[in-house]
Amino acid sequence: MSIRRCWLVTYRAMAVIAFLPAACGVDPDPRMSAEVDTIDGVVVVRNGPAGLWRESEQWQVVEEFRVGRVRGATDEDLTTPRNNSVSLGPNGQIFVLEYSTDRVVVFSGEGEFVRSFGGPGEGPGDLRSPMGMAWDGTGRLWVAAGYSGRYHVFDSTGVFQKSMRRPVRLVNRIQHPLLWEETGTLVDETVTMTGPSKVLFLRVDTLGQVVDTASLLAKPARFRSGLSGTSTMFRPNRDAIRYLTTHYLASGRWSRAQDGTVWSAMNGRLRLVKTDSNGDTLRIVETSHRPESFDRRDREAISKGLAAAGLSRQDVELVRPLVSEIYLMDDGHILVGIFEQVGEDPGTFDVFDPEGFFLGSIDLGITIPRRNRPALAGDTLVVVSPGLLDVPFLVRLTIRRP
Repeated sequence: MSIRRCWLVTYRAMAVIAFLPAACGVDPDPRMSAEVDTIDGVVVVRNGPAGLWRESEQWQVVEEFRVGRVRGATDEDLTTPRNNSVSLGPNGQIFVLEYSTDRVVVFSGEGEFVRSFGGPGEGPGDLRSPMGMAWDGTGRLWVAAGYSGRYHVFDSTGVFQKSMRRPVRLVNRIQHPLLWEETGTLVDETVTMTGPSKVLFLRVDTLGQVVDTASLLAKPARFRSGLSGTSTMFRPNRDAIRYLTTHYLASGRWSRAQDGTVWSAMNGRLRLVKTDSNGDTLRIVETSHRPESFDRRDREAISKGLAAAGLSRQDVELVRPLVSEIYLMDDGHILVGIFEQVGEDPGTFDVFDPEGFFLGSIDLGITIPRRNRPALAGDTLVVVSPGLLDVPFLVRLTIRRP
């Protein structure tokens, strides 16, 4: 193993160096609390216990509008706060893909209802269990219908254009992003069905044919032994088992950048890994500011769930969930959704710069369910968020930087 120390300031040296500028009335550089090594060609960033932002550098989140109603909902309102994807159309309108109703709901840029299209069924333009959407270079919306195995294409007004086979048989996420590249190919994702479990990002042409593999990511196994719905559905206390499998099983999170690289993490540890399109590791980002240990409530829930499933701690890999999702901004900054409380939707982002230095945390003022995909364009974030009585609200936020 070869180790090349690129830049390191030890905590002892940091304490001495930090004292000198402070004594002169100059703020110390918080970046001194991080270390960077290169180990066998992999860059390793070790962040300190605090972010690099000074108080004057903190990002702020401002809510621009919130649309929804607790009572008297109509077909013009969103139906459910979960399993939705949001996209910004080329005309500035907001498109919300609803998995539960098999439709797309369109709002103006100010949040006013415009129209809806799609619906359940197997016919042209019917969206059976839609899982993702993306805009191509000609202003058409492609929607991936999960269980019918089709792509449905619409113009910007929701008029159906065509349908074709989707070359994806197995997915890991009910809602996942699709991406149109400048070369005119659609990037979709699937999971391998044979051999070691991997996530494959596929390039698909306008005829629905696979051109090649865009990126590859090794997918860690969730179980050491059979803790699954089929093995536990007839056992007593299924609620305890469901809570255990929903919140405490180890699983991966990932997000693909435009250049084909992928940032990923396990849900139980705030440790980010950047891989290239072949799956080779380029950079590892380690942190120390988020605890990974179970509290009393966690241990009680785990004990109850394992007892109901007839398993021991040695049978499954259990973690205290920290990472809900990873989002990549246009300028390369990384937003990591953080579970502050187990069982609650996250409302905090930990922010990292493109090199993996931890900057600080921002409070969104709302929560984002893990199975929702927000639209993130520049410093604009549009998402479906649960409000009072779990009523869905369409919320537009702006991230303001000093």
